[in-house]
Amino acid sequence: MNGWRSLFPNAWYVAVREFRGRTSSRSFIVGTILLAILAFAATQASVVIDAVAGGSQTRVEVVEVASNVPSDAQAVLDQALNGTPIPGSTQRGGFALTWLAGDRLSAAQQDLEAGDFGAMLVVDRDATSGDLVFTLRTDMPSDGRPAQLIANAVRSLAIEDRLVRAGTSTAAVLAPTKWSVLPVSSSGGATVINLNQAIASSLLSTGLVVLIFMAIITYGTWVAMSVAEEKGSRVMELMLNATTPLQMLTGKVMGNGAAGLAQYGSIIGAVLVGLLAQGPIHRAVVGGPDSGPAVDGLTVPLLASFMILFVLGFLLYSLLYAALGSLVSRQEDVQAATSPLMVLVMVGYFLSIAAIQDITDTWVVVLSYVPFFSPYLMLARVAGGHVQPWEFGLAVGLMLAAIAVALFLAARIYSAGVLLYGQRVGLRQIFKAARVSR
Repeated sequence: MNGWRSLFPNAWYVAVREFRGRTSSRSFIVGTILLAILAFAATQASVVIDAVAGGSQTRVEVVEVASNVPSDAQAVLDQALNGTPIPGSTQRGGFALTWLAGDRLSAAQQDLEAGDFGAMLVVDRDATSGDLVFTLRTDMPSDGRPAQLIANAVRSLAIEDRLVRAGTSTAAVLAPTKWSVLPVSSSGGATVINLNQAIASSLLSTGLVVLIFMAIITYGTWVAMSVAEEKGSRVMELMLNATTPLQMLTGKVMGNGAAGLAQYGSIIGAVLVGLLAQGPIHRAVVGGPDSGPAVDGLTVPLLASFMILFVLGFLLYSLLYAALGSLVSRQEDVQAATSPLMVLVMVGYFLSIAAIQDITDTWVVVLSYVPFFSPYLMLARVAGGHVQPWEFGLAVGLMLAAIAVALFLAARIYSAGVLLYGQRVGLRQIFKAARVSR
C-alpha cells in the first residue's frame, strides 16, 4: 500500500485543513469560551458560598451581668455557634458576637431597639444554685433556627461553667487520649490506610476518568461526523484524487484531535487559573483565604499519566470512529454506525467507576492492560497510587501496539467505506470492507 510509505506531507495537509475548519467555526469558538468560563466559575463556588454565609450573619450582643464567668466563655460560645475556626481564615460563621460588660446593659438595649443587632443575650447567675441564667431578647421567632442555635450554644457555656466551678473544664474533659493505629504487618513497607486520602483519591480518579470518557465520545464523534460530511457532499471523491485513504484517515484523526486538545486545554487551563486565583478572589470578596478543600493528590506524575493515556485513548478510539464514519453517507446515520463502539466506551467507563472502589482487585489489574480499557482503569490505578513504573510502561506499550493494529484495520475499512454509498451498515459490511480493501 503506497500510503504507508508516503503518509506525509498529504496527511499533514489534511490535518491542517481539519484543524482550521474545526477551530475557526463560530460554534467551536463560542463553545470553548463558554465552557472555559463555566469551568472557571465552578472553581469559585466556595467563594460564593462563603460570601453568602458571611452576608447573612446574625449580630448578637452578649452582656455579662454575672460575675466569675469562665475565662474561655467567649471561645466556648463562639465555637458552639460558628464551629472551629479555620487556621489563617478571617471568615466568621453565621453569628457575629459582641461581648459587653454588665454596666453596658442599658446601652446594649438601646442598640438592640435601634436595629444595630439582631439579638441580645444577657448572661446572669442564679443566686440560689449558682448556675448561669440566660435571657435572649430578640424579635426573631423563638422556635426559629437562630434562636435554637443560640439555645444549644448556651447549654455548652452552662456546662463549661459547672465544670470550671468543679475544678475542671470542657477542654480537660475532652482532652485527646493516647491513640495510635498500626498496620497488621510490622514490615517497613506496611502502611495504614487514611480515609481522607482514600476519599480524595476516589474523587480525583472519578473526575479524571470522566474527563477522558467525555473527550473520547465528543472528539471521536467529531472525526466520524467529519468523514460522513465529506462523503455525503462528495468532497471526499475529489480529495481521493490527491491523497490516499490512509493519508486522509491519519490527517482527520490528527486535525480533529488537535482541535479537541486545544479546546480541552482551554478548559483545563481555566480550571487551573481558577484554583490559583481562588485565594486572592476569596480575600477580595470575603476577606479571608479560601476555606474549601484543596485538590489533594493532583501531582505532576499523575497529570503526565493523564495526558499520555488521554492522547493514546483518543488515537485508538478515533481511528475506529473514522472507519465506522466512512461507512455512512449522512451525518444522521453516524450515531447508528458508531453505536457498537459507543457500547465499548461505555463498558470501559462503568468498569472504571466500579473499579475505583476495589482498585487493587485482580480483575482491575488485568483489565487495566486491555488497550480499550487502559485509559480508564490504568488512570484510576495511577491516581490511587497502586501502579509501578513498569506496569504503566507495559500498558502504554500495549496501547501503542493496539493503535498500530487499529490503524491497519481502520485504513482497510476506510479505503472501502469511502466508496460505499446508500448501503446499510452492519458487522458483515464492516468485516467485508476490511477483507476486500487493499
